[in-house]
Amino acid sequence: MTDKAEKRDAEIRRAAEHRERAVQYEALADEAKQRGDMEMSAKFASSAAEERIEAHRIDESIGRS
Repeated sequence: MTDKAEKRDAEIRRAAEHRERAVQYEALADEAKQRGDMEMSAKFASSAAEERIEAHRIDESIGRS
């Protein structure tokens, strides 16, 4: 595999890791909401959004969307 292809694959993996963390944060936000802890729910939801934004940024930088 060429160096360029390896770098692209690494970036694809990084984006996937950000999406996985976003899903985890969303689950934590839902759990906190069910417990009535709206402050923690909002913090987890914000973290999920940040992870999704970073995944999207990476995808755009490698030409995926």
